[in-house]
Amino acid sequence: MTYEAIANRPGAYRVVLEERSEGVYVNVLESPESTEPYIDILQSDLAMAKRACAQDYGIQEHQWVVIPDVDWHAPGT
Repeated sequence: MTYEAIANRPGAYRVVLEERSEGVYVNVLESPESTEPYIDILQSDLAMAKRACAQDYGIQEHQWVVIPDVDWHAPGT
């Protein structure tokens, strides 16, 4: 599953959490025009990824929305 939140901070406009078998990628997009992340950090699970985003970007639980899966870290890409 993939989640998105708008942080609207300098250097971190949007954050996308991408669940994969190896963990959860925290993908940070710099601006509204960005089409790919410029930062991606692998966290062990969704809870850890959301905690890191709360600490680093001020994103709260109610801000996360489910979006269609992205393929930045899909197997075979």
